[in-house]
This record gives sequence, C-alpha cells and structure tokens, in this order.
Amino acid sequence: MTNITANARIDTRIDPIIKKKAEKQLTQHGLTMSEFMRIVVTTVANEGLPEYYGFPNDQVVKSLAEVTDDLAGTKKLKSATSKQELERLLSE
Repeated sequence: MTNITANARIDTRIDPIIKKKAEKQLTQHGLTMSEFMRIVVTTVANEGLPEYYGFPNDQVVKSLAEVTDDLAGTKKLKSATSKQELERLLSE
C-alpha cells in the first residue's frame, strides 16, 4: 500500500495591490504566500483563532455598513462643519 498525501486547495479573491504588498512583506521573511497560508490555516485548525483576532459586535457591523453605504453614495451620513453642530448631531 502506498502512502499518498492529498492536498486540498484554497482559492480566494483579494485586491491585487494588497496581494503585492503582502507578498513583499512575506518575501522579506523568506516565505511565499502559499507557505504563509499553510501556516495560518494549520494554526487555526490546531489552536483556533489567535486572541488578537476579534469579531466585530453588531454595533461595529452596523457602523461599517453605514460607512460603506456613504462611500458608495447610496445613503449619505450626516456631517458637521462645527463643534456645536457635531455635538447636536451626536446628542440626537
């Protein structure tokens, strides 16, 4: 009986600029993207997510959605041009 190691493939999409920046950082540490991903996925599988990996709560998720809508132009956030106006908006 032969011992064959099977490899599973992980595909993901990422901004090309982010990919280039990450590859540059990893190269400086002697790693390829594939090697780094194997390290990360193996660590999560064996030890769970690192403590510094936080999951956003509902308020953060809603805030991020508001910012995304604002940037996309689908829903504009209120803005202020003075301290008094900002305080008034925050107290609503």
